[in-house]
Amino acid sequence: MPTLAIIQVGERPDSNSYIRAKKNFAEKIEVKVRHIQVPENIPQADLIQIIEECNADSNIQGIIVQLPIPAHLDRDTVINTIDPKKDVDALTVDSIQKWSEGEDILSATARGVRELLNYYKIDLHDKKVTVVGRSELVGKPIATMCKNEGAVVTVCHSKTVDLGAETKPADIIICAVGKPELIRAEYVREGQIIVDVGINEIFDESLENESKNGLKAESNKEIANDPMRRKLVGDVDFESVKNIVAAITPVPGGVGQMTVLALFENLADICSSK
Repeated sequence: MPTLAIIQVGERPDSNSYIRAKKNFAEKIEVKVRHIQVPENIPQADLIQIIEECNADSNIQGIIVQLPIPAHLDRDTVINTIDPKKDVDALTVDSIQKWSEGEDILSATARGVRELLNYYKIDLHDKKVTVVGRSELVGKPIATMCKNEGAVVTVCHSKTVDLGAETKPADIIICAVGKPELIRAEYVREGQIIVDVGINEIFDESLENESKNGLKAESNKEIANDPMRRKLVGDVDFESVKNIVAAITPVPGGVGQMTVLALFENLADICSSK
């Protein structure tokens, strides 16, 4: 039975959610997960030692450091400590070079997006794709994947001047910028396809107001007793665009699930190559 090591620093609610999804999926396909959770203030040297121990453990076939990690840790140093042969998220320098050159290896998020589009028979070849987000970990691999599939790709970000001028001409918009509900109705047009990769935790005022006014049902006591309740949203204002565009992925429940699937596909590829 393959084993995936998931190293988690701290207890971010979104990370907890992602890891639960990975554990649940792993159980269904009979993959063992070794969840290594460490304190948020862990020294970098200690974290690197844990990764190196996983590298050396022949019983572990795949390793992922759950991102994001605290600011006192150097993300690139931490990620590049992972043995490239166990890098299931394809984020080490070696992996990035391979997918940048068009080799059949992708970061889990980019692979998840590709799998999603393939499932719905959405061909990227010759399509105008605008990727909103330019991060090394998400935006760049997605843009590279789209180029490798033959798309005409424009990359922009949250500070792009006149963002709508970049998103409206696109056939497909892929949002991976980490800004809650950035893409609104005025940025889209009819017939577009939107893939929302973003997942952001925001304060839900409606829940606070309802709890204060005593409007919650008896069965919702947990919410009623927690006025600081928060919710997850994407980079797209789903409600304002859903009746305009041809198709849009939801958050949560969309790309996140595909990323989990892709992670384990990468693990399977690693195991089959040995």
